[in-house]
Amino acid sequence: MVKTLTSIPIILDTDIGPDCDDVGAISVLHALANNGETEILGIMCCTSSQWGALCINAINTYYGRDYLPIGTYKKSGFLMESKYNQYLGQHFPNQLKSGQDAADARELYRQILAEQADRSVIICAIGPLNNLKDLLQTQADQYSQLNGYDLVLQKVNALYVMGGKFPSGSEWNFQQDSSAAHMVVENWPTPITFCGFEIGEKIMTGKRLCILGTKDNPVRTAYQLHTQGEARPSWDPATVLCAVRGSLDYWTVESGGGCAVASDGSNQWQTSDKRNHHYLKERMVPSKLAAIIEELMLQPPM
Repeated sequence: MVKTLTSIPIILDTDIGPDCDDVGAISVLHALANNGETEILGIMCCTSSQWGALCINAINTYYGRDYLPIGTYKKSGFLMESKYNQYLGQHFPNQLKSGQDAADARELYRQILAEQADRSVIICAIGPLNNLKDLLQTQADQYSQLNGYDLVLQKVNALYVMGGKFPSGSEWNFQQDSSAAHMVVENWPTPITFCGFEIGEKIMTGKRLCILGTKDNPVRTAYQLHTQGEARPSWDPATVLCAVRGSLDYWTVESGGGCAVASDGSNQWQTSDKRNHHYLKERMVPSKLAAIIEELMLQPPM
């Protein structure tokens, strides 16, 4: 589970909007890309919000990557609320005029994956798994003759998921679309590492960003609008950090079992089910991890 610090191609899948730690996760991802540790291939929004893609593009533009492809969930009515999506989309430089301008996430996934080397791509999912469920169910198209399952099997190295509570419990991302969580966890063909609720809950970040961040930083603005400048748990930034850097000295990794997701979105670690699943366990003191994450969140654009 420990990676070397090489440039890792990654796709981020986010439910940007209902919470602000998605914005923090994107800022961490850009900082890691600026450090040469990862290559961002694209960012997917898994909500129906027409402002989600614009919010993502505003952050990408701030970090000098307005060219990054953005995909979005095209079905209506899923997780529409946000305290900052529309504001960032309207008040910061943006290449998109409407969420309709963003690609269908299913199609963009297939296009990006088909262009990559075999077993090279990391996918980091920090929201519900509806986009990934849809990807697995896609059929051959102009990008690849493989169906979704086989395309993932050929091109993806590993999946990192902010979801679940370990060794057992209930967590918001899985509960929002329990059928997608169950389908993906049961059928995903590559290793999965879960960064559970209990990991990010104690890693409090965002307050330093609100104090020290510049006024032109949309990430700072999102935290101010969502938390009024207070610290927030770092479920999503922690997952991005692990997806790029691996466990390192940050966490220990539990293996030798499998995650099972029930119809209500609750999950349970089953040691009798030997699958290529792993979940993080606390190792480094959360306050030290918070300092690492917040330094990355404060790192200026290139």
